Amino acid sequence: MTDAAGWNACFGMHRADYIEFLAAHLPAGIIRTGHRAVGFEQTAEVGRVKFANGAIAEADVVIGADGIHSELRPHVFPPSKPLFHGTISYRGLVPREHLPDWPMDRWQMWAGPSKHFLVFPVRHGEMVNYVGFVPTDEQMKESWSAPGDPEVLRREFYGWDPRIGQVLKQVDRTFRWALYDREPLPTWTRGRLTLLGDAAHPMLPHLGQGANQAIEDGIALATILTRADTASAPAGLLAYERLRRERVGEVQLGARRHGLRVDSMVDDLRKRDADLLAHAEFRKQLYSYDVVPHAEAAAKAAGLTQVFPS
Repeated sequence: MTDAAGWNACFGMHRADYIEFLAAHLPAGIIRTGHRAVGFEQTAEVGRVKFANGAIAEADVVIGADGIHSELRPHVFPPSKPLFHGTISYRGLVPREHLPDWPMDRWQMWAGPSKHFLVFPVRHGEMVNYVGFVPTDEQMKESWSAPGDPEVLRREFYGWDPRIGQVLKQVDRTFRWALYDREPLPTWTRGRLTLLGDAAHPMLPHLGQGANQAIEDGIALATILTRADTASAPAGLLAYERLRRERVGEVQLGARRHGLRVDSMVDDLRKRDADLLAHAEFRKQLYSYDVVPHAEAAAKAAGLTQVFPS
């Protein structure tokens, strides 16, 4: 985020806390678990999703927000494979009481040849989140929850800053996450179906924007669809896509470039360090973006001017 004075920074929020916050503000019974989409079809008037448990749901619009391996994505654009980038990240949480002297007012990153290590606070400073990025020839499955070996992680960063060792000494459980993304899509929308978040634009984590861009998508889509009715909903989905596709494409490619930068995949480290300093201006532009006025303008440009109850 950026304030009026131009100051900008990130704040770490535990994903589970954010999900609970969103769920608490939804009407009772609106979330239905145990449904895995296996098919989609549509007419000019309605979209229809089929689920593995036999259920069928119909709606004016269908939003595919089902991740990098989206079942709905191939109904918008021909199937393709995610791209593996030769890196895995080890990640996990350490309770604050195990690191009582750790500074909780900053994010810290160490960048070295082909690797980097990131530490930042979450849950109001109750926990320290660590992420260690290391190269690999093993093309493992994309997963947030594949188990990792803490001893292997410690060996990867042996001899680095003692503060990294201080964190890793407290790690008795870690997870491995293989880094995949996809090429930016030329289209997200087909009729009454559109995509959101990783289903539309999975990206590497090096800008910390995967969840953030999905949130921006949701705000943009909600802002536009409150100005659409059943008949104009497909036009609203196209307006949403036009607004979001270029921005998230830039963030996707920017995350790739920044990953190479922080892993020192350049011969001139002085140039790398200068690029890291210059990157602050890019982050300022990234964090200061307010999607709501842009979405309102996109709706107006599409001829959607009447605000309907959400």
